[in-house]
Amino acid sequence: MEDHGLRLEDLGGGLLDEFAAGFVPGTPGRVMAIGRIPAVRRFLLEPSSRSRRTPAAEAAGPAGAELDAWGAWQRDQAAISEGVIRNRRGWAGGFVAGLADGDAVRWDDAGVAMVNAYIAGRGKGYSPASCSLLVSAMRSLLRWALATGRIDRDLSRGILRPRATRATLPRGLTPGQIDALLAAADPATRTGVRDRAVVLTLARLGLRAGEAAGLTLDDIDWAAGRLTVIGKGQRRLTLPLPADVGQALVAWLRVRPEGAQDRAVFVRLRAPARKLTSAGISDIIVHLAGRAGLGVMHAHRLRHTAAMNVIAAGGTLTEARELLGHSRADSTRVYARTDLASLRALVVPFGQVPR
Repeated sequence: MEDHGLRLEDLGGGLLDEFAAGFVPGTPGRVMAIGRIPAVRRFLLEPSSRSRRTPAAEAAGPAGAELDAWGAWQRDQAAISEGVIRNRRGWAGGFVAGLADGDAVRWDDAGVAMVNAYIAGRGKGYSPASCSLLVSAMRSLLRWALATGRIDRDLSRGILRPRATRATLPRGLTPGQIDALLAAADPATRTGVRDRAVVLTLARLGLRAGEAAGLTLDDIDWAAGRLTVIGKGQRRLTLPLPADVGQALVAWLRVRPEGAQDRAVFVRLRAPARKLTSAGISDIIVHLAGRAGLGVMHAHRLRHTAAMNVIAAGGTLTEARELLGHSRADSTRVYARTDLASLRALVVPFGQVPR
């Protein structure tokens, strides 16, 4: 919009079609952009859809104060990140606004039937995955209301479950695919040296793209052989520095632009030489995967790879959790389903099933 001098009122169906046509096959991000355009079209062209998704009216008055208190509780009691708090507020804010009456919020009016009616209405038209976020937000809100004496019974247990989503396994990369990514980065060029260091850092340490982008020169303790990562919720995570990752980082730092504008480890090579963003880190993987013939691939696949390698090598879910920096054990538990060797041991041989 900025490049073409467009205003908000210029947006429409024809412009969206023109935008989609600009993503020719092979363009990075084409599949993701094309897949999201229908949702953007509905948002722009359907007034009822747009008004239903606008949370501005939910944040005013006593309802806003209650939502602020709920957010503080999540932050203080469970170290929930600001992004999750904002997301939950967007889903559940309308429910609190509906309880507002004058200068107060009438929590006594809240009941299981009312909660489920709100969820059914608020979740209409959304995917099962989005409805799961809505239900999770409402359960958190009601747990807070119970813990702080706003309601006197646990309504969260009466919430209907969202439609089931298709179970999927985390998708990691094979050693051959990692080698292909590394081979696609030319070690004779500064770009290739940097990109190889990015691949190894993500694949061996399981970092998110944003965590890799946030690494600074001061985060690496060469003497102790470890580095510090700032993860979700500003949690500090100390990880060992494997020899191959250290060697790749040393090779990159030797050719890193001397006039870089900040102390980020991974920086742009074109002026101005400043830190790469999360999207920039992921774009490196996208480009290398395309060059290696691996199809569309983003940085998070390497994070899955690191966790799956821990399990495949005989490590525990606790060790995988420590590597990934998950605050909740159930976030790591999904990787147990990828441990085929252990799962085979649980299978009852055919013909030995008890009658």
